[in-house]
Amino acid sequence: MELIILAAVLIHSDEKKATLVEPPTETTDKVVSGSKQKTKNKKQTQIDTTHWISSEAEISFPILRYHSIAESDGSLLKIPPAEFEAHMNWLKENDYYTLSPEEAKIVLSRKIKPAEKIIWLTFDGGSLDNYQEGFPILKDLELKASINVVQDKLETNTYCNEHDMKEMVNSGYVSIGSHTVHQFDLDTMAFTDQLAELSESKKRLDQTLNQKTMLLSYPNGKYNADSIEAAQEAGYTLALTMEAGLARASDGLYALKRIPVSPGLDGASFGKFIEDYLLYH
Repeated sequence: MELIILAAVLIHSDEKKATLVEPPTETTDKVVSGSKQKTKNKKQTQIDTTHWISSEAEISFPILRYHSIAESDGSLLKIPPAEFEAHMNWLKENDYYTLSPEEAKIVLSRKIKPAEKIIWLTFDGGSLDNYQEGFPILKDLELKASINVVQDKLETNTYCNEHDMKEMVNSGYVSIGSHTVHQFDLDTMAFTDQLAELSESKKRLDQTLNQKTMLLSYPNGKYNADSIEAAQEAGYTLALTMEAGLARASDGLYALKRIPVSPGLDGASFGKFIEDYLLYH
């Protein structure tokens, strides 16, 4: 009888231990300190922050906001490919470490960073030139970026399609976030409608790309308190605004500021623009 009781206790103990084992989480590759970033499309269980730099003060950093990589034709949303390449070359030559969304969240949440100079490159909309013009430059220079797509524009002639997104994600250099399904101004919508819009967008991206989409960019920069609540409830962990400024945790993870990039900047003037922004903000 004692042997039977002992066996039952051991089995119960083993079952209890098994429940404590957490499944691997899907994140980006391990991070190495410094500016060299050779990433592969291998999902690992965690980001290695062993050699990250800690700070007692709140860390602030630039999140750049791009849209289209195409000849300007007077539009402030279009950056000529040659200018974009010059921007990226300046970042590379000046030892900037480009963040993934997962890394950005760690920086904002834990006051640590993977390198002295960090920056997050983001694109809104998911236009086809992001894939055709921007992606090859990012891949060649081994820089990471996030592209936030509008679902109802995907598969059209001027926007990325499923193949394009998968190729970019599989490269390890691009992450895909949400710019919602229809690109409606969220601040004009009821909470339930906002939640449906954000949830549907995340669901589609999760299924299409086999990921846990964590990043949302508010369409046209329009959002309110309901938008933040809906983003949280839908399962996003970061959200980007169109408000100008450096990203700081004190603004909230669902109200991150960005710096818009306009056409007309060569490498040197782009560099001065970034350095001045860091100096005076």
